[in-house]
Amino acid sequence: MLRAAAILIFGVGLILSGDAAGPAAAEEQSAAVAASAAADTQYRISPGDKLNIIVFGQEDVSGEFQVDGTGNITMPLLGQMAAAGRSVTQLQSEITAALDKDYIVNPRVSIEVLNYRPFYILGQVNSPGSYPYVSGLDVRQAIAIAGGFTRRARTSLVTVIRETANGSVEIEAKPDAPVLPGDTIEVDRRLF
Repeated sequence: MLRAAAILIFGVGLILSGDAAGPAAAEEQSAAVAASAAADTQYRISPGDKLNIIVFGQEDVSGEFQVDGTGNITMPLLGQMAAAGRSVTQLQSEITAALDKDYIVNPRVSIEVLNYRPFYILGQVNSPGSYPYVSGLDVRQAIAIAGGFTRRARTSLVTVIRETANGSVEIEAKPDAPVLPGDTIEVDRRLF
């Protein structure tokens, strides 16, 4: 009887301790999702990106389109359209307006970036180079993808170089800072 009571008390304690950690874990997960979403809304389409554009009910206009070296895509009916420098939402609105103007009544357009341009990691990591971007990537994960720090790495100083509309910006990055497609991550060498 005592043994059954002890097991019951242990089980209840285990369940209650799981519930206590639940909200904190949920908050951390929500924060990570929000950071990822914020990074994705900052993203501007660039040459080399591959887009999946769906015009609902119009399979002949829908498809996968590569952004060419000049920053354009070529779509049926619309021909060549500028895509580079725009957010997914902006391009979606422009395609919707162009189709609505001359071709389709009330078109519904959805755009997804299938393949982003890569990010680059240089300096004191075991495998420097370019790597495919994955949505939600942060600096810590990028360093892990590149094989981690070398023993000569200055782990306290990691710089992200990001291209913006106003030129290149250098950011001293924390491990949880988001990485965007096209970013260059530099890991400095420590002095001793």
